[in-house]
Amino acid sequence: MPEITVLMPVRNGEKYIKNAIDSVLNQTLTDFEFLIIDDGPTDRTVKIIQDYADERIHLVKRKHQFIQNLNEGLQLASGAYIARMDADDIMHTERLRIQLKRMKKNPDITVCGTWAKIFSDKGNERKISHLGYGIIHEPVLELLKYNMLLHPSVMIKKEFLLNHHIKYQNYPCVEDYKLWFDIAKAGGILFVEPQELLMFRRSDTQVTVTKKEEMSLGSIRLRKEILLYLLSVYNNKTLNSLLSDFENLEKNKWMSNEDIFRFFVNLFNRIQRDTMV
Repeated sequence: MPEITVLMPVRNGEKYIKNAIDSVLNQTLTDFEFLIIDDGPTDRTVKIIQDYADERIHLVKRKHQFIQNLNEGLQLASGAYIARMDADDIMHTERLRIQLKRMKKNPDITVCGTWAKIFSDKGNERKISHLGYGIIHEPVLELLKYNMLLHPSVMIKKEFLLNHHIKYQNYPCVEDYKLWFDIAKAGGILFVEPQELLMFRRSDTQVTVTKKEEMSLGSIRLRKEILLYLLSVYNNKTLNSLLSDFENLEKNKWMSNEDIFRFFVNLFNRIQRDTMV
């Protein structure tokens, strides 16, 4: 049985899916399961997939229920490690080999993301290596700052998800961010491989104004949840009172949510430093 399952959901991906599939099938590590979840496409996506004769490909057809289909993919995956992939991105040929080697060498790692290059249909490229590297220390606090793991770059240890009953939740546009938070709360180790092992497509038409608003609201919702969790851990009345005061300021437009998050990140860091002295 292959150690790795590549999990790729797709909906209406006919324009780019062939490049994505080819990049997976051309990996230098060849022994893997390739599980493609058909998330209810209405174009030629399924026909393109079915044209491949590679026995590693397993196509599962479902109606459009993205989160539910992702969770079914987690359940169906036969590999001990699940490598996420999106249908419009391109894997570096060494990605699976490098990530598997990293996770076997460091068996405590639960999620291993990578650096990537963003590219567009116009051919523009730029690094996104600012996502950190190595083990993410104090991962819950770091997640209060930002999401440092690029979803289609990650490899996840399936056993950890099963043991802690963790799955994707209905957090539109930030379901991955929520997953990392749940893993970190359960004691999972997050790691970023400092190599560009994914070409991440940023289509000019991919992110609409509405989508950006959904992503922003989803991120704020989750970061508030992370903040409340950290406050419950510290269990300090003064900190809880501060949050209440800041929320009133935010309602009156005198302080932004970002200001509140930044304040508490700095405060938690200060508390930790003082505790260590």
